[in-house]
This record gives sequence, C-alpha cells and structure tokens, in this order.
Amino acid sequence: MNEMETFLSIGIIAFLSGALVGALIYRLVVNDGGRSKRVERQMDELQQKHTRYQAQVSDHFVQTAQLINRLNEDYREIHNHLARGATELCSEDNANNLLQLSTENTKDSSEENGKLEEIEEIYAEPPRDYAPKTNEEQGTLSEEFGLKGKPKEKGASD
Repeated sequence: MNEMETFLSIGIIAFLSGALVGALIYRLVVNDGGRSKRVERQMDELQQKHTRYQAQVSDHFVQTAQLINRLNEDYREIHNHLARGATELCSEDNANNLLQLSTENTKDSSEENGKLEEIEEIYAEPPRDYAPKTNEEQGTLSEEFGLKGKPKEKGASD
C-alpha cells in the first residue's frame, strides 16, 4: 500500500495546489473587475459633469443673447420716446432737426470708425531696429557708412 499512499498523497497535494492557484486567479480577476467597475463609474461621473457643463454654457449664451435683444429693444423704445417727445413738445423745425441729428449721429459714428481703421492701416508701421536717415545723410546700410576717406599720396600713379 505504499504505492497507493504515495498516489493518494500526490493527488491530495495536486488538488490543494490547484485549488490554491485557482483561488489566487479568481481573486485577481475579481479585483480587476472591481477596478474596471470603479473606472466605469468615474467615466460616467465625468461624462455627466461634462454634459452639465455644456448645458450651463448653452444656457449662458442663450441668456446673453436674450439680454442683448432686450437691450436693443429698450434702446429703440428710448429713441421712439424721445422722438415722440420732440414732436409733441418742440416746434416742428426743432423736432425735425433733433430727429436728423439722432440718425446722423448713428451714421457718423459708424463712418468715423471706418475712417479710423483706414487711417490706422495707412500710418501704422512696425517698429524699426535702425534709425532712419535724412535725405542728406548716408544710411547705416551704405557701404561707405562710417569709413573715412584715405588721403591720396602725392606722386602715386594710377
């Protein structure tokens, strides 16, 4: 029975070592599954935060557009109120002059902006890294700049 005991002990040892290796592999797989679940949960949270942020940005710009439209409407109402007041309270000539001035001012301001841009384009120059020369002077890039003429020797033949 010696052989039988040996086979039995080898079987038991193999079974226990296999169970131990299987338990280790199962534990590693379960831990990786837990990690992947955490990563998925974090990804979902980040996606939700991003979606909320996009909704906030959209709401902000919608509200800004509405406020600008309301501002434009208020400006029109003020302008109309002033025009009505001018026609009711002032003489006809003064009212016409005031109305013309208000429409000319809006046109003039846009024309002035255009003229200023043209002037800036014409006269805007990048800074120079040299001093410009006057008409009588030689420029710094001239070949003779800074050289003094050599006196010619007497009696030298050319």
